[in-house]
Amino acid sequence: MLLTYGQLFRGFHLGNFFPLLVSDEILFSIGFSLATSLSALLLSFLIGIPSAYILARENFPGKGILESFLYLPVFLPPLVSGLALVLLVSQGAGGFLESRGIEFMFSSLGVVTAQAFIATPLAIRSFQTAFQSVDPKLEQAAESLGDSPGKVFYEITFPLAWKGILTGLLLAWARALGEFGATIMLAGAIRMKTETLPISIYLNMSLGNLENAIAVGILMLIIAVVILTIFHYLIGFSSIKNRLPYR
Repeated sequence: MLLTYGQLFRGFHLGNFFPLLVSDEILFSIGFSLATSLSALLLSFLIGIPSAYILARENFPGKGILESFLYLPVFLPPLVSGLALVLLVSQGAGGFLESRGIEFMFSSLGVVTAQAFIATPLAIRSFQTAFQSVDPKLEQAAESLGDSPGKVFYEITFPLAWKGILTGLLLAWARALGEFGATIMLAGAIRMKTETLPISIYLNMSLGNLENAIAVGILMLIIAVVILTIFHYLIGFSSIKNRLPYR
């Protein structure tokens, strides 16, 4: 018999929220989710910044096809993305690494890989838009004065694009933190090992621990509201451009 919403929430009281959050399992899922999602965010940043800058500044044959492949995980169902990752790590380079003791399947590395795979396209898209908003003439002027491309990027391009980059990082982090489908395909749902916050909800619901599942759900709701508030704050000021004297 299916539970109604009233039956589902009848046994939960807000007074139980904080005591439930300090249980060993939920504390583990909170710390594990933060560690893996931030690691995935770092990968997204390291991969996304050079990829987005090249896409924003260069035109080359096959660019449209490359962009389609880069953004494909955004449109694929997460379970399909997870299946693709399973095939990749079992048949491709992942198999070579696993033969040397670096395991992706059912491990924290698998969680980070799945989160980064899903979050990186969002980061790249936001970074690309941010770089495109910077006038290339400013970069060209600095290079004509003898600045190296690296110096131009770190002193002109990146500072002018930082708000869009920060927005992309927030979106990517939120996506990594909430990732479930690809993660469960690649890393499984192992209690106190690969238990992220979404997987904690899944496990607790499967075992009938509704109070724990609801507590984690409320926590993720709070995190989402905070991220969205920061996001809208940044978007609200995104139309304000720095007025440079030589512009």
